Amino acid sequence: MKTRLNKYRTLTIPFLGLYAWLLIYTAWVSDDGFITLRSVENFIHGYGMAYNVGERVQTFTHPMWFLLQSVINFIFLKLPGNPLGGGQAYYLNVCLSIFVSLAAVFFFSFKIASSTRNAILGLTIFSVSKAFLDFSTSGLENPLSHLMLVFFIWFLFAGDKTDSTFLFTLALFAGLGALNRLDTILFYTPTLALAFWKSANKPKAVAEIGIGLFPIIAWEIFSIFYYGTPFPNTAFAKIGTGIAATSLFKQGAFYYLRSIQLDPVTLLVILAGIILSFVSNNNHKKTIMAGMALYLAYILYIGGDFMSGRYFSAPLLAATSLITVTEYKSAKFYALLLGMVLVIGLAPIFVIPERSFTFGAGSNDYRIVMEHDITDERLIYMRSLGLWQNLEGGGKRISYPHGEWIYHSGKTTKVKVVGPLGVAGYRFGPNVHVIDINALADPLMARLPLQDPNGWRIGHFRHMIPDGYIETLESGKNKIADKNIALFYDKLSLVVKGDLWSWERMVTIWNLNIGGYDYLLREISSEIVQ
Repeated sequence: MKTRLNKYRTLTIPFLGLYAWLLIYTAWVSDDGFITLRSVENFIHGYGMAYNVGERVQTFTHPMWFLLQSVINFIFLKLPGNPLGGGQAYYLNVCLSIFVSLAAVFFFSFKIASSTRNAILGLTIFSVSKAFLDFSTSGLENPLSHLMLVFFIWFLFAGDKTDSTFLFTLALFAGLGALNRLDTILFYTPTLALAFWKSANKPKAVAEIGIGLFPIIAWEIFSIFYYGTPFPNTAFAKIGTGIAATSLFKQGAFYYLRSIQLDPVTLLVILAGIILSFVSNNNHKKTIMAGMALYLAYILYIGGDFMSGRYFSAPLLAATSLITVTEYKSAKFYALLLGMVLVIGLAPIFVIPERSFTFGAGSNDYRIVMEHDITDERLIYMRSLGLWQNLEGGGKRISYPHGEWIYHSGKTTKVKVVGPLGVAGYRFGPNVHVIDINALADPLMARLPLQDPNGWRIGHFRHMIPDGYIETLESGKNKIADKNIALFYDKLSLVVKGDLWSWERMVTIWNLNIGGYDYLLREISSEIVQ
């Protein structure tokens, strides 16, 4: 793949400008974005990398995104006068998302797209894809996932295969991508596997890949030491719920269907990228396609998400890269592609009511769009958490003023139980111990059975709250009524609250991760089933 920065490539600038305008106009932060922001606030104020002060629990699924936000927020926190005032965390999140998204799209346009017209095709796709545009901000990790994926695809096609550091660099981008969000490793695995298979020196290849993956390996080691587990608490809350795989698969199919209803161009572009790569003789295209297929199958397996389009933004970027990395000699074929993208991408704005520009603008026509428990999340939160709404003074103004995120130790712990964890939990500040009914932030509840195995919403699995648990959190003394749960909590509490360097804690971490205490909870599960 050869791309040149020439005078013709500057023709993409107006299209970059259009994407940038749309990005800023639609910028927002989701409720889930504030789950991370609460942990960021605690971290930069010296209270640990935790959601609740004094309890080491990882509630974010994107370590690199969390760390990047923490660095930026810490720098601004130390600036004289704090120029962003009370909106620091919110505005920095939005600005960081916009900057990273623009960097990813700019890099795509000048380094991946094989020509000016292919860059224009790609920018058009990005501008009309609701999934890509919505989650180029949102407060979540998608922008950074996009950037890492762009770097990986660019280097795969443009890197010097004879360079001794090629495989290491490729693995490094994969490692950084996985550090940003672990399940995106599926995108990179087929490419790394083929590169390893074709390498003449297998031991050297293993070493290069291992060193390249150091970012995610190092984080997992740290996570086991600090949090006591290699995975975020959200994984325990959402996986192993006892819900039948067929039910999750069906819900995953609805996730695809909802995307087709609201945003057909996204899945059609993904399908086109897969087909064009399948018929191609280029092995690089095929491995990226295989990674996309793995990720798309994974979406089905986990039941999708409650945010329509969230998990399709990265596959769309990969598919668009595969479509535009090769030049099309036929001008008619190119015109057909561009025309189809415009028609299919813009049609929903005129034929689907909730996609119209005016939908939700008035007090009488605003409603929550939910089908199969899958929502247009940006539509729901745009009034309160949209960038323009906040700039105009109509937002929630939920960020803490400078110097007010202060934890007062020694006081009686206040415990609040909430539904959605993000905004509500952030508002309470560091002096309130917040748990949510979906157990995203609570290490004990996340491991307990669901309140109602048949009454769940994807991404929102209500776990049981044991009798005496709230009193336990308030008093600091174990008052849980069930003896088995109480014993399990003692072990878990040592891991998340005990001395980091305690040998007893290390042993307990080992036993916890190999299932040494699971028997205490199996009896609870069987009692509920009966």
